[in-house]
Amino acid sequence: MIKIDEIKLQTILDSRGEKTLEAFIKSGDIEVVSSIPKGKSRGKKEAFLIDTEIALKKFEKIKESLLKQDFCSQEEFDDFLIQLDGTANKSNLGGNLTLVLSQAFSRLMAKKEGLELWQYLEKEIFSLAPDLKEKNLQVFVPYFFFNLINAGKHASFGPRFQEYLIVPQVKDPVYSLSLAKEFFEALKNYFKKNYQKNEFGDEGGLLIPKTDFEEPLKIYFQIRKDLHLEDKIGFALDVAASSFYNQKDEKYYLEKDKNFSQEELAQIYKKINSSYWFFSLEDPFEENDWLGFKKIREIFTEESGGPLIIGDDLTATNLLLVKKAIEARAIDGLIIKPTQIGTVTETLKTIVFAQKNDLKIIVSHRSAETKDDFVADLAWASRAFGLKAGAPQPEERMVKYNRIINIFNSQFPILKL
Repeated sequence: MIKIDEIKLQTILDSRGEKTLEAFIKSGDIEVVSSIPKGKSRGKKEAFLIDTEIALKKFEKIKESLLKQDFCSQEEFDDFLIQLDGTANKSNLGGNLTLVLSQAFSRLMAKKEGLELWQYLEKEIFSLAPDLKEKNLQVFVPYFFFNLINAGKHASFGPRFQEYLIVPQVKDPVYSLSLAKEFFEALKNYFKKNYQKNEFGDEGGLLIPKTDFEEPLKIYFQIRKDLHLEDKIGFALDVAASSFYNQKDEKYYLEKDKNFSQEELAQIYKKINSSYWFFSLEDPFEENDWLGFKKIREIFTEESGGPLIIGDDLTATNLLLVKKAIEARAIDGLIIKPTQIGTVTETLKTIVFAQKNDLKIIVSHRSAETKDDFVADLAWASRAFGLKAGAPQPEERMVKYNRIINIFNSQFPILKL
C-alpha cells in the first residue's frame, strides 16, 4: 500500500522545442520525476492527446482524488486513472496526462520496493504472466535500431519513406553503439561531400535533399561496403505508409507525381529487398490495410531471407488490435510505444500477450523526446527484440541507449555476447 503525499504537473520543452508534460510524485521521503514524449507521425488508433495547458487544468480537477486514494499496485493506480477518464481512447483526460502520471507512479513504486525501474517492470510482467518467468530469465539484449536518415513526417524534405535505419547485428550494446557511431560519421562525411551541408531531422538523423525513396538505401549500401561492415550492419525501413496513403482513391503516393496500388507497392518492397535485404519492414501499408500486411508477410515468408513484418500504426500498442493482427496473420512483431495506449499497465498487458504469441517486441521512442529513459528500462524488462531510439547523437536519444548499456554492465560485467 502506498499513499501519495504530493503530486505536481508541469510543462517542459521536448526535443522539438514544444511543450510536453512532466510529473513529480512524492510519498514519504521518496521523490520521483517522469516526463513523456510525443510523436508527429501518429496513427488514428492511438490514445487521444490533449493540449498541455488543458492537461494542467484537467490534472487540477483529479489531483485531490489521487491524494485521497491509497494504492496497492500499478494496475490499481492505472485502473483508477482509466475510470477517472471514462472513455475508450482517453479523450477526456488525454493519454498524455494519464501516461505521465502512470510512468511517475511506476518510478515511485520501484523506489519504494528498492528496485531498479527495469526490475520493477519485470516483476509486473511476471505478475501478469507467471509462465513467462522461466522463458524471460534468459539473457536477451535488444538490438539497437538507429534512424540515421530522417524522412517522411520527421523531415522538412526528402523521400516519403519515413525512417531509414541501420541495425548492428551484434548483441553487445557497447559494440552496437560504436558501430552506429562509426557508420553515422561516415554518413555525415558523405553528405558534406555530396550535398555540401548536414541538416538533421526530428530524430537526429540526416535530411537528404532527394525525393527518390531508394537513394538513402544506395548510400547505406555503399558506406557499409566501404567500412567492410557487410556482416555487422543490417538495414531496416519504417515506411509509415499511412502518411502517404490517399483514402479516396486507395492509392499510395510514394512519389510526387506517382501513385501505386497495394499490389504495386508490394512489388516495390520485393524488388528493393532483393537488392538490400532488410532486417525488418515496419508499417508497409496503411493502418487499416490488414490484407496488405498479410500479403506482404506471405510473400516474404515464402522467400528465404525476407524481413520481419512489423506493425506500428496497425497495432498501436493496443491489446485488441494485436489480437486482430495475430488472427489475420499480419505481422511478425510490433512496435511498443506507451504513448499510444496511455498507461504502463495497458502497455505491459500488450507486451505479455504479444510474447505469449511469439511476436517480436520493439520498444520505441517518439520523434519529440525528453531525457526520460523509461523506454530503455521497459525494453530490458520485457526482453524486447529491439529498441528504437533515433540517431546516436542527440542527448534525448543517447540516454536511452546508454541506459541499456548501464543495465547490461551492472548485470553482466564480464559477460561477452
